[in-house]
Amino acid sequence: MKKTVLALSILSSTLYAQNIKYSFSQEFKTVKKHVDFGFYKLDKNKYAEAYYKKGKDMLFQVYDDKFNSIKNEETVLLPKESKRYGNEGFFNVKSDYFWFYSTWNRKEQTERLFALPFDKNSVKFDASEIQLIETNKLASYFGYGKYSFNTSNDSSMILVTYRVKPKEKRDKLNKDVIGFNLYDAKMKKLYASEIEMPYSEADMDNLDYEVDSRGNIYMLTQVKLNNSLDGDKSKENKNAYRYELIRVNQKDNTLQAIKIALDGKYTNSVLLTEDLNHNLVISGYYSNKKNGGSSDGAYIIKLELDDKNSVKKLNTTYCEFPADVLKAYENNRQKKKMDKKNKDDNLEAANLDFERVVFNKDGSMLIIGQEYYVVTHVHYNGKTTYYTYTYYYNDIYVLKADKDGKTLWCSKIPKSQNGSSLADLSYHFHQYKGDYLFFYLDNAKNMNLALTETPAVHSSGKGGYLTCVKIDNNGKMTKKSVFDIKDEHVKIYPKSFESINENLIVDRLREDRKHSKVFRLELK
Repeated sequence: MKKTVLALSILSSTLYAQNIKYSFSQEFKTVKKHVDFGFYKLDKNKYAEAYYKKGKDMLFQVYDDKFNSIKNEETVLLPKESKRYGNEGFFNVKSDYFWFYSTWNRKEQTERLFALPFDKNSVKFDASEIQLIETNKLASYFGYGKYSFNTSNDSSMILVTYRVKPKEKRDKLNKDVIGFNLYDAKMKKLYASEIEMPYSEADMDNLDYEVDSRGNIYMLTQVKLNNSLDGDKSKENKNAYRYELIRVNQKDNTLQAIKIALDGKYTNSVLLTEDLNHNLVISGYYSNKKNGGSSDGAYIIKLELDDKNSVKKLNTTYCEFPADVLKAYENNRQKKKMDKKNKDDNLEAANLDFERVVFNKDGSMLIIGQEYYVVTHVHYNGKTTYYTYTYYYNDIYVLKADKDGKTLWCSKIPKSQNGSSLADLSYHFHQYKGDYLFFYLDNAKNMNLALTETPAVHSSGKGGYLTCVKIDNNGKMTKKSVFDIKDEHVKIYPKSFESINENLIVDRLREDRKHSKVFRLELK
């Protein structure tokens, strides 16, 4: 039987062999009044950062493979009257690029979605648009857009979903109608249907969509226990809910719903993803206490399919946070409090946000979360009341499980960040030759913390050291300070870093209102 490794080594910079080189490109003119779409790989020697301005153009800042600025390439959108069209995003599907835009015809009460092919060689929109969807009036997703896009893990297909505008205004009377539309990498339609949900809008929330590399379509939902279909009216379950995985049967346009149960445990979060072996995985944090805001560990649910490619069984495992990991980098006073809690089996990680799952080729997976919370401050000046907020981004928890969902090791990266601005808080995750790297701004006092010490605070906008914590495949942690950002007179925002490839991480830094430059991290 495999034993859990508790990765509790003192963070030290003396054993860090990783060579991390940072540099800056030449300055270039800042692109203004455009929405930044991010970086895209055009070919092995050329990258571009895409910008969009409604009613006018898309602009591409083009770079070579070392991210030196080459030129600005301004591209006029087609059709030309783009003020009439809603931007839905610029996407890469397999090796092709498309700009998705939507239209609304008030007279005909018709919604349409188009994909405009992008020629990455000429950096132009030379081809004709492809009409993907035509339907009745839609409801927006939280006011941000009418369509949701999910790409399969191998990038061979893209799933477009939408919600038809409800006929009934009252949630209790309305059942959502969701449109599911599946396309290949050339925008050829593979499947399309509008399907009514089994529960009322008041009883269910659609949390996530996924298309696997076999073309199966899934939806993850949150359903009230006291719902109109099941008829559970107990006071105990008044505000309780469960998760359901719903699979779309593409042959007859029906739904296969599977209830997700956690054996007396309570979910704090949930994420639906596909691993590298094309298996669907549901994961998140759980608590042993009902309505608890803290986390006892992570759960992993793997789907077992039958010969008809339908869900036959859910295999669930639990990865409990070891007490020694939870107590690491806490002072003695706090540890005594935690020891007292642990006698009653109540030791948990507080305010832990489930952030990402990383899959490895051997079937193992990394579960990463970060302590995050917001404190609201109420002010009264004698006339009016106003509010300010302080954001806290603290310790990072990293748990590795094997292909069977059993814990291999668990690590805690000590971090304490807060401020009234989010800009330079949180971290960037990167993989390099089997190692896991976490980049964030830190206080210089934290370079060699003992397990009995709590980290000093990094305050947003107050400088800081760009720091990298490396966790190797066996859970051993080492730490390296890359540079003091005050020495370079720059503002660094790790959360906005983009991993271009295994050896290169980049970000665009705005020097002032007129000039920008590219920040580069090269790993060797």
